[in-house]
Amino acid sequence: MLRRFVGFLIVCLVVPACSHDDTASAHSRNGTRANGDGVAPRPAVIAPAAEPYKIVSVAGGGTITGTVDFDGTPPAAEVVRPSTDQKVCGNSVVQKTITLSGTRVSGAVVWLTDIRSGKGFALERRFDLTNDGCTLDPFVQVISTNSTLNVGNDDRTLHTNRFINVGTGEIAAVAPFNDDGEVVPVDRFKEAAEIEVMCEQHPWTHAWIAVLDHPYYAQTAAHPSLGYMDDSVTVGAGLQANVAFRIRRATPAVPTPAAAESARAASSTPAVPILPTASSTPASTGAPTTTGPPPPRQRD
Repeated sequence: MLRRFVGFLIVCLVVPACSHDDTASAHSRNGTRANGDGVAPRPAVIAPAAEPYKIVSVAGGGTITGTVDFDGTPPAAEVVRPSTDQKVCGNSVVQKTITLSGTRVSGAVVWLTDIRSGKGFALERRFDLTNDGCTLDPFVQVISTNSTLNVGNDDRTLHTNRFINVGTGEIAAVAPFNDDGEVVPVDRFKEAAEIEVMCEQHPWTHAWIAVLDHPYYAQTAAHPSLGYMDDSVTVGAGLQANVAFRIRRATPAVPTPAAAESARAASSTPAVPILPTASSTPASTGAPTTTGPPPPRQRD
């Protein structure tokens, strides 16, 4: 059985390395907005499947374990100087960057692709996202379709969180907050998608959600800030297979004069996540773990 094993992470580079905008923005693109109040569609690492996932009885399921390591010098944290709500946000906000334990990346989301039948979902299908200190926590998480995301506000200031489907540019949901302690349940995620969350009032605030329509995923803990990559692995019935990802930070291209001018103009705005290139090498230790049935053999 051959299945692709995908790792999803987000990378936040400093402003000089971001000569283009791969995130949604409170500003329109080219003077217009696509899809009404949405933004222009962008390449997404998750898209709806052609056929629905089916829950079936699982016998002799195998197990996948693996690691996600960072190769090279981690990107430096970006410091944002808020121009509003300093009493709540503070005079500076440190953008979330990669969290490492040695070379191991914390918060990496990994999942199986193209798996259309297998075990059932967990009974508890509630997840949390919190506005805290004018940032969103967790920065990256994975949730299942048809689940409830409880979006909360721990700040004494107004937040309006927009949930944007990266692949379509459409706004999947809006969660407005008027006071701290408020919680808004969001249950609009009906199909697999890559979701960017942003705050209208605080444009440096972002979070990323991997919405999957099957239960074959895991997360390594804490917050990552790296790109995405995939690999394949063979799992025998009742056996354990290992897979490892090794992420390298992409080398920024030499800027053109126009790009350099754009970078200087953006020097007063926060850095935005981009998806860099990455490479992988095999290894045989670590976690996360995903357990499930051995699907029929197929080619990638």
